[in-house]
Amino acid sequence: MDNVTHTVAGLLLAEAAGQLRARQTLAPPSARFRAVAAVSSAIAANLPDADLLYTGVGGDRLAYMLHHRGYTHTIGAALLGAALVWGAGVLVLRWRRPAPTRADVRWLLGLLLVSTLSHLVLDWTNSYGVHPFWPFDDRWKYGDSVFIAEPWLWVVSVPALVAASTNRVARVLLSLLLLAGLALAWRVPIVSSGAATALTLGAVVSVGLARVLSPRVRVTAAVAGWVAVTLVMAMGAAQARGAALRATREADPAAEVLDVVVSPLPANAVCMTAITVERSGATYRVATARVSAAPSVTEASRCGVRGSADATLRPSARRSTATVQWDGEWTATHAELATLARESCPALAALRFIRVPAWRAVGDSIVLIGDVRYGGAASGFSSVRVPRRSAVCPNAVPPWTPPRADLLGL
Repeated sequence: MDNVTHTVAGLLLAEAAGQLRARQTLAPPSARFRAVAAVSSAIAANLPDADLLYTGVGGDRLAYMLHHRGYTHTIGAALLGAALVWGAGVLVLRWRRPAPTRADVRWLLGLLLVSTLSHLVLDWTNSYGVHPFWPFDDRWKYGDSVFIAEPWLWVVSVPALVAASTNRVARVLLSLLLLAGLALAWRVPIVSSGAATALTLGAVVSVGLARVLSPRVRVTAAVAGWVAVTLVMAMGAAQARGAALRATREADPAAEVLDVVVSPLPANAVCMTAITVERSGATYRVATARVSAAPSVTEASRCGVRGSADATLRPSARRSTATVQWDGEWTATHAELATLARESCPALAALRFIRVPAWRAVGDSIVLIGDVRYGGAASGFSSVRVPRRSAVCPNAVPPWTPPRADLLGL
């Protein structure tokens, strides 16, 4: 999930915690506690992305792939990070009199634990994945349910935060964020005009409710709206995944479907992109498609064109329907991938991240390999050059189980 959404989630959790505490104690927390809670919660909600400090953004692609959403995106590291932010928050509260109460300290700790762990949950909802249970489980976990920057989450929560804030700068920044999100929705081609219209109307309703509801009901509605958006997107993704599976089995009854990567288009619970990973005999196949979770509302062919597709994909020969519009296809022998992973340590390192591999030879000794989720072998941040044969491994390769261990004989 993008860091703006993580920040909004942290602020929303802080406001919800303040309202819950006021309900239990029949007295609102002090203005100083609310300020410290909001700032520290926003920091904690972004803290797992501290790995960007050492993943080499803009530098080594392989290091970025292997270490972003890595060790800092685990439950253990999240709990440790929450404790560090909590310690800093308590010091700030004690900086001026009166000293914080025991209730202040306990509530702040609980809030920061939830805020930091929320980062892992939100990242899990995307198709990028996390492995939160390391070192007990090295496998990637994918939610495949919510677009990485989902504007509906801003629409349901930002107006409530603006209404609750007593800081003019914060209100202005939050308002500008919502306006910028709506403006981008109208300008970015991946967001349909229907989705942009629904977002705009939703924002108007959300602003109106934030102005008339009581603080407690307002924040409850915002949290409920956030959960509802996630559930609706998840239901659409589940429907699309089932449709893609059925279409794949109809196209090739002998194929073994190893994975279906699903990602909704932003602001759209109907239109999804899907990538199937298949094994049919000796053949490894990747197929990309647009899928409609409700073809009676929007047919798959009207769901836009999937961006960042690998230029090496050829047009799919599969028959499309109103539910599934097949776009591209890429095939090779899966033995070739297993051999590459066995004989090239750098290739195996890259495959500890790559979920949908595609590759092509560059000369006799170099292979260009990448993830079809992010541009494949031809382009995108996941495209890396690896030697066809090399026992020399990159530095500090993490132990993540390759997503395609089922093809590598591991």
